[in-house]
Amino acid sequence: MFGEALAGLGNRLGRPKEAAAGEMADAERLDAPAPAPAAEPDAATGGDTAGAEQIASANELALAVQASVVRRLVVLSVNADRDQYGSVELARRMASAGLATVLIDLTPEDRIASKLGIDGDCDGYAELAAGLATLADAIHRDHYTRLHVVPSHGYELGEANGADIVQLKTFLGAFAEAYDYTVLEVALLDIERLPEILDEETALVVAGHPQLDDLSADLAAALRALGLTDIIYMPSARRGRPEAAAR
Repeated sequence: MFGEALAGLGNRLGRPKEAAAGEMADAERLDAPAPAPAAEPDAATGGDTAGAEQIASANELALAVQASVVRRLVVLSVNADRDQYGSVELARRMASAGLATVLIDLTPEDRIASKLGIDGDCDGYAELAAGLATLADAIHRDHYTRLHVVPSHGYELGEANGADIVQLKTFLGAFAEAYDYTVLEVALLDIERLPEILDEETALVVAGHPQLDDLSADLAAALRALGLTDIIYMPSARRGRPEAAAR
């Protein structure tokens, strides 16, 4: 069932909120495959699954966050070079579920705006950070869904100094006041900045499959080197499930 399919995900998404039993039962019935047999405890770890890989679809994550304390999701897309951004897939799914969601692009390439049908000349986070635009100026509407978007417009998170990070956290607080959820897309080259912006209400999502996407294993190792071990893998819907990819 849904809860079993994401066993352990609650640890990465924070302490579960109290939810109506009927609502949780409905979510489980909608999502789920046949129950799997309980796994035997790993003798090497004493049954500790804290480091186990957690894999969830965008739809499963959109449901799971509603039963958690998470308000922000930071996404790293291993297939961004193929124009596959996990943040777009996840944020659109959340918006379609009726959740007030804003997607903030912090990648310097600024390709997400065009993907969502947003004018490339509009203000984005770069202008907001420079004091050249207000929050309202920097927020735009996804041309295809109800999702709100803040384009990067060339913002360089990797070049941000301490004051810039403080400013970013201040803006993230403002977005948290206005929206139910905030989704950030961060470039793979900027992961060293993640410890500065992650908190107990933030989940770290690698948009890629840990076995099928070549960069996923290297990225996970780099994240672990930074002390970031609570990672959720979200395979792209465009790539399909492992058995589909094998055909």
